[in-house]
Amino acid sequence: MKYLKMKLTIRFICFLGLVIACQSIAQDYFPLSVGNTWIFHSRDGSQERLIKIVSQEEGLEINRNGRKQNRKIQAKLDSDTVVVYDQVNSRAHFLIRTPKGLKQSYMVQYKKRKNGKIKSTVYTYELEQLFLPQLVRPEKKWNTSGHRLGGKKAKAETLDTRFKVVSTETLKVKSGLFHRVMRISEESDHLRKAGKKTLLNYIWLAPNIGPIRYKTINEEIFELTEHRLALGVETKDYHLPTVWGHLKFQSTRLRN
Repeated sequence: MKYLKMKLTIRFICFLGLVIACQSIAQDYFPLSVGNTWIFHSRDGSQERLIKIVSQEEGLEINRNGRKQNRKIQAKLDSDTVVVYDQVNSRAHFLIRTPKGLKQSYMVQYKKRKNGKIKSTVYTYELEQLFLPQLVRPEKKWNTSGHRLGGKKAKAETLDTRFKVVSTETLKVKSGLFHRVMRISEESDHLRKAGKKTLLNYIWLAPNIGPIRYKTINEEIFELTEHRLALGVETKDYHLPTVWGHLKFQSTRLRN
């Protein structure tokens, strides 16, 4: 009987350890410190895109065409809010770290008009809506619902997004080999008076590194080639190639 109890106890401990190992902290999968920078290239090498964590002041400056929007955003921002400036998907996420994960308060979507000017559309997220939960694991799901910032007509426009951790992978990209990578799908319904448009894209997140691959709504693939993190982190879950280029600092202004 004692032997059986001991055996069951050992099995339970092993199972508990496995559960804990499969649940990973959001901070590990998307390091959120100002200055963190990731550089991506398209598979054919013809396009370069930047992902960078900037201060809220810099984030608002990037959205310099939306001065009126900026005043509304700034009035409600927490002092600890930072901005993920994402050139791959042409958007900026205003985030703050909470016990539940990385909470999103605003998202700015950029689009280049035919005349060359940049249009920015701001979505506001009320209450606890998460960019990334504190614990992520295979099959984990969460949703967000953003309303366009503006008058009554604008508020009728919504962006409803469903996230899912599709799989855990070992993935080789241009910058190296990564283990325990979370592939996350992002399916969005853009609802407005003209009707509904559904879009699908993917992001691959590596522990202690952050994003390493994107698949955009246009099915373009961008892979990590260089990165710099503001804080030193463990790198045991990936292997870099022998030649590792020096990171070139780049402007956070929206590229044409």
